[in-house]
Formats: sequence, structure tokens, C-alpha cells
Amino acid sequence: MTTTIATDFREIPAEGRHLLSVAEGIEAVTARREAADLEDAVRRLLGGSIENGTDGSTAYLCEFALEAAQALRLAAGGGG
Repeated sequence: MTTTIATDFREIPAEGRHLLSVAEGIEAVTARREAADLEDAVRRLLGGSIENGTDGSTAYLCEFALEAAQALRLAAGGGG
């Protein structure tokens, strides 16, 4: 069974460190599934906002979700 490695994300430059981390030891398949679910949610959210535009809060949420998804893939050995 392949598991995740600890992977920091959400860098806070003013503090010189990361705010969040993917935990070590989670099954890699679970981390990849979570990443795919986050990416799907972002696609759906953005798809619904094509006609109405996207406000700053929605854009922030999408950026955050995509950053978390990338960290999950990296932690699972997926290369991001």
C-alpha cells in the first residue's frame, strides 16, 4: 500500500512558513480521490459562474482548493 508523505502547502511568506500540511501515512488512493473531488468542485463552481462572473471570494476559494488538490497529489507521489 502506497501512502502519502507529509507535504506542506499554503505558504505564508510574511511568516516564512506554511500554514497547512497533508498528513503522512494516508493511503495515496484516498489523497488522489480527494484531489479529484476538489478539482471537480472547482470546475463546477467556475462553470456556473461563466455567465455571471466570479467575485473575489469565489476566486480565493477556487485558488485555495486547487492548491490543496496539488498538495494532495504531491503527497501521494503524483507529481502535482
